[in-house]
Amino acid sequence: MTTAKYPADYIWAARESFELQLNTLDEQAVPPLVEKYYLRNLLISLDRHFAHRDPASEKAGGALQELRDAAELFLHDSKAPVARAYFNELLDDVFAELAATFAE
Repeated sequence: MTTAKYPADYIWAARESFELQLNTLDEQAVPPLVEKYYLRNLLISLDRHFAHRDPASEKAGGALQELRDAAELFLHDSKAPVARAYFNELLDDVFAELAATFAE
């Protein structure tokens, strides 16, 4: 089942949740390996929050396609790291694309 739209409140609540989780990570002294898996899990979770989005509605080469590809990689490659700067940029781009394309 795919969806063409998500309630705007759902999108913004998800963004707030991810930002709070990143802020919490920043406040803790965690080993690099813990941060690696934390970011991997956040990235996969971000994709799963919007798993039913219609791929045909996604911008070609856009952030949502990149997110889908990255989540697939991280599900099957336990050694691939997620750089914090990459995640931050992807997060911003994903929510901008969600708001522009999928918000109702």
